[in-house]
Amino acid sequence: MATKSKLAKKLPVIGVSTLGCPKNLVDTENMIGILHGAGYPITADHSKADFSLVNTCTFIEGSTNESIDVLTELADQGQKLIITGCMAQRFKGDLFEELPEAQAVVGTGNVQDILEVVREVTRNMNEGRDSKIIKVDEVPLAVANANTPRIHTQVGPSVYLKIAEGCDHRCAFCIIPSLRGDMKSRTIEDIVQEAKALVDSGAREIVLVSQDSTAYGTDIYKRRALADLLAAVADESGVEWLRVMYAYPTEMDKEMLEVIKSRKNICNYVDIPLQHASAKVLKSMRRPLSVRDTTELIKTTIPDVCMRTTFIVGFPGETDEDFQELYNFIKDTRFDRVGVFTYSQEEGTPAGTFAEQVPQKIKEERRDKLMLLQQQISLEKNQEHIGKEMQVLLEHIEELDVIASGAEQSLRLVTRSFRDAPEIDGQIYIDLNDDDICPAPGSFIQVKVIACDEYDLFAEMV
Repeated sequence: MATKSKLAKKLPVIGVSTLGCPKNLVDTENMIGILHGAGYPITADHSKADFSLVNTCTFIEGSTNESIDVLTELADQGQKLIITGCMAQRFKGDLFEELPEAQAVVGTGNVQDILEVVREVTRNMNEGRDSKIIKVDEVPLAVANANTPRIHTQVGPSVYLKIAEGCDHRCAFCIIPSLRGDMKSRTIEDIVQEAKALVDSGAREIVLVSQDSTAYGTDIYKRRALADLLAAVADESGVEWLRVMYAYPTEMDKEMLEVIKSRKNICNYVDIPLQHASAKVLKSMRRPLSVRDTTELIKTTIPDVCMRTTFIVGFPGETDEDFQELYNFIKDTRFDRVGVFTYSQEEGTPAGTFAEQVPQKIKEERRDKLMLLQQQISLEKNQEHIGKEMQVLLEHIEELDVIASGAEQSLRLVTRSFRDAPEIDGQIYIDLNDDDICPAPGSFIQVKVIACDEYDLFAEMV
């Protein structure tokens, strides 16, 4: 009889990359957790991997191109590929024709099938055969829960917690429902369980994410239950900062805002993609027309709120007058954070077939004009903080080899306030003096703002 050592085979090392949004990142971390639990070594260095897993994004043309570039580069390096996520869901087996190195495609609703797929790919590779595995549910239904293994890949004190999957809205420009399906909420109890585990593992900030966070609960509770969820996580998890991303305008109600206002550990921060201000364009987008009423409700209910939004310019049929209305809306409302995107004509969306497509040059000119406006607004808002004290969360510490004072080395603290969501908003930098005690990453510290630029603040420890 063969010995156990002769039967045992070394498991391949899997290189893993994730592209796209934080929701995709959570999916990747679940897959890593599942594979790691089965003994597979994981690396971010694909040159050390036996084959590669790439969790892709295909929300707009730019993200699709980025995914293709990453996959092509790995293929050119001789890597066999497992393609997961949105591109797998969208293109399925067609990816094998475009990328012969692809061994499997795994859809957005098939995260928990990843171990079965990897084992089959491993067997075939050991036997010198290629795999052509399609694991893509036509209607993605599965949703990870608190018991799904997960290994965090982000460095820092903040973690994402996905509260739901999919979206029931049908915006004319958006492909997400075809990639992620309709709304599928997790229970409040399940989310609180994971939140507690995240805090126990060292998280100081939890960021709740989904495709449509304000619709949370409409499927399982038959009502919007985000207010109840926020209260439960804030009151029961022990988290020090709680933040929620993506609010749909017509679903942002006073009850939800009052919960945010009433809990000290919920950041007074609202992320609400409004997309436009022209009623004509919004109607064509199949978006709510209530953008002005919604922003007024938010500001009235939470006077010190930090409001982030995004807009799309160059949507089919957008005239100079429509754009000017949007420009004036941003100028008058003075949002704290604004992202501006040029419209991307996506196959499979209603707007992809609309007439009156706007030339790319005009889209870019309009985007640049809005960003210049927002830069000035952001600078003026940042200047208002100079001389004020605030609490910040220390993300990490940088070493500066040479600084203007002539010192050989100095430390810079990279921090954020409640007004800054991780990875997308500005930061607050603190250069330490020789007599300053360096706090540990993940600490909350009190600082005084001494300077600013358009996006970031500079401060000193109090």
